[in-house]
Amino acid sequence: MNRKSCLATAALMLCLLATKQSNAQTTGSFDTTISFMSAPRAVSLYVPPSYTSATPHKLMVCLHGLGDTCTNYRTALAVGSAWAANMPNTIFVCPESWSRNADYYYPAGSEDIVQACIALARAAYNIDTTEIVLQGFSLGGRAALRYGLDHTATFKGLLLNTPAIQGVKQAINGGPYTFTYANAPQIPIYMTHGATDVLYTGPIDTTYEQLVLNNGVVRYREYPGLGHALPAIAGMIEFKTFFNAPKAAGLDLDIVKPIIAPKSCVATQPASCLVRNTGSDTIHSISLNFITTSGTYTQSWTGSIAPYQHAFVAIPAVTAPAGSNTLTVSVNTLDGGATDTITYNNSKAVPFNVQNTGLPTPYFEGFEASFPPANWTAYTAGDIFAQWDKDTDVKKTGAGSMYTFNTILVFDNAGRSDEMATPAINLTTGIAPRLTFDMAFNYHHYMPPVTLIDSTFADTLSVMISTDCGDHYTTIYKKGGAQLATFSSPILNPTSITADYIDPADSNWRMEEIDLSAYAASDKAIVKFSYKSSLGGSINIDNVKIDNSPVAVVDLSASKIAIYPNPANATLIIAGAEQMETVVITDITGRILKQITNDGDKQIDINTADLANGIYTAKMKSARSITTYNFVVAH
Repeated sequence: MNRKSCLATAALMLCLLATKQSNAQTTGSFDTTISFMSAPRAVSLYVPPSYTSATPHKLMVCLHGLGDTCTNYRTALAVGSAWAANMPNTIFVCPESWSRNADYYYPAGSEDIVQACIALARAAYNIDTTEIVLQGFSLGGRAALRYGLDHTATFKGLLLNTPAIQGVKQAINGGPYTFTYANAPQIPIYMTHGATDVLYTGPIDTTYEQLVLNNGVVRYREYPGLGHALPAIAGMIEFKTFFNAPKAAGLDLDIVKPIIAPKSCVATQPASCLVRNTGSDTIHSISLNFITTSGTYTQSWTGSIAPYQHAFVAIPAVTAPAGSNTLTVSVNTLDGGATDTITYNNSKAVPFNVQNTGLPTPYFEGFEASFPPANWTAYTAGDIFAQWDKDTDVKKTGAGSMYTFNTILVFDNAGRSDEMATPAINLTTGIAPRLTFDMAFNYHHYMPPVTLIDSTFADTLSVMISTDCGDHYTTIYKKGGAQLATFSSPILNPTSITADYIDPADSNWRMEEIDLSAYAASDKAIVKFSYKSSLGGSINIDNVKIDNSPVAVVDLSASKIAIYPNPANATLIIAGAEQMETVVITDITGRILKQITNDGDKQIDINTADLANGIYTAKMKSARSITTYNFVVAH
């Protein structure tokens, strides 16, 4: 320990000794103040009236949520919620955060108030140092997770009630606020979340998955009907036995996450499931049921999963009919028929879609009915506020549109994309397929006094197309910020969620048209709308249509385009009186072989030396027409 650390420790101990003299043996609920980081810090305590120094007591350090105070939290927790009654011989110590609107990790070093509270309690009371639990609710739960993972030897366990992880990006350590997940095997973690607290569903579920993937000793309970609140102590008192014996006796398999492609163009596809062992005995064989409406597919796995280790069980193929489906994975048997100790974690389900045949054109979706529409597929980044949804207030026509938005007022999800994919569409029935959609968009601009400097937050819309059922996508449209905007000026200084939204007049809608003729050979083309966050923007899309372009298609004899020589050997020359924007060369099956974008020349030389002898089609598009011409290659 260096001299500076010794002096700081000595000063803290002198302060705590002084506190011990004034608060020694005080019982019940009371408040005190300690000197921490050269400033007074409020601390609220509850000591059982029956306390006697002859009995070592357990200690729970409790971190409150945003906007609360340590006094309110101590009173609500220990007395109002009857925690003290359910945890005899336990002392509760609740420190104030640096401010009501700050996390315990601000400013730097402030998180060590946890250690100061432990020292405070030990200086005044007989504390069993093997029975110290760190608890936190909301932002206090987030701080408790971070601090506990970095100080695993200090605590018997972490009790996290709705830890307010600020978005999925933060949960995967995508920002400056990070968690040392690698330490998760070293400390039991009991985590709760209310099922109706939808803002934190994605972040908390992702945090749980990260803990599992790092083989963390974690138990996660979701409570139906509960919002952003503490569950009743009687419904989670099992955390005490969990901290004493984290491994369930015998064998227990936890079904963590079924995995299957959200969209498939074939009826049969592979699937897998993330599982883990939360029992005391090593699991050597697993039999899982993969269930769809087509039946049950049983898959066996053999190997070795030690307590709190994880594995992926893969099944080569599951079959499902066309349309919306659900894959349910459940435990069949373990180790040839052994009893599974805990049953509430034995089954999980995920949705997926199968579409064997591309829908014919023209295809139209106006977002009038349920959302997502039939055979559309959502690819979410995890944060519910940024996911595409139906908007019945804003629409170009009809009763609704689809919308999403991003803002600096919620979570940092910058760089993450939420996407919606259309059904597979058969583009082979027309010679000039196109995509059109109506769109309204605006971005956000902040300036003093709301911000110190001018700041622009502008999201980006990309439209992509796949011809291989989503394995690969090609971007065919990309605009963001002022280029994408349909308003003359950005949304200025929005300071509420309501102010983030757009309310477009008819003049604030714009129809976008995208040429799909280069993909006319695809009988199952999928278009994806991808909205990438830069923390600012609100977008509505309506009247998505895939049909054939109304641009006239003329014969070569009626045009002013010359194509020669025919047959071609090494080069085909295309010359015309007007500029051709694109030339697409296809074989007799419609397969695209070459696509040339013209930079302005009225003559295009196409290399045919690499084409086999045969008949080909050249499709030439100008601003006013599309011309097709068959030619022969003969070497």
